[in-house]
Amino acid sequence: MISYIKGEVVKKGLDYIILDNNNMGYHVHTSFSTLNKLREEEQVLIHIYMHIREDVIALFGFMTTDEMELFKKLISVNGVGPKAGISVLSTYEANTVKEIILKEDATRMSKVPGIGKKTASKIILELKDKVGTLDGIETGSEELSLSQQPSESSDVLNALIALGFNSYEAKKTLDAIDFSGKTENEIIMEALKNINRQV
Repeated sequence: MISYIKGEVVKKGLDYIILDNNNMGYHVHTSFSTLNKLREEEQVLIHIYMHIREDVIALFGFMTTDEMELFKKLISVNGVGPKAGISVLSTYEANTVKEIILKEDATRMSKVPGIGKKTASKIILELKDKVGTLDGIETGSEELSLSQQPSESSDVLNALIALGFNSYEAKKTLDAIDFSGKTENEIIMEALKNINRQV
């Protein structure tokens, strides 16, 4: 089993990276949270979860062991596969996911693409005793308020540009988004949907 891969980020996609290690390119599925922390041509260490089925072997990678361990907890829930696990961690930061689970906020969890209310409730029921306590989570630090809307130098704008969109269309799309109560990753996902509709 692969525990981690250390190498150069050759390419960033919408939900994956190509990681070069000793002239071998690894296709690694990952979350927006991890993607936002990576830059092409930089050397990184990515923690790996190796998903094996009869017809496929897939790699899922994360910058932090905390995010990977939460991913493994999510996919331990019956009905939640790796794609759904990545979707959860692409919608919310790891600490926000834990907060949602601990507060038993099924409505917020069900906002994740591919996660309905029934699955959201199941995730909360099965994981609420496995993700720590609210006291150990810094709440609110991952939310963007209206006063924090992206400027030219913002992480959100830079993330969209890094994904291949020009600064004009990225900024125009972000200007049309209501930032109230949304995480950085939620804003990026909404922007991607809006840009794709325009293409």
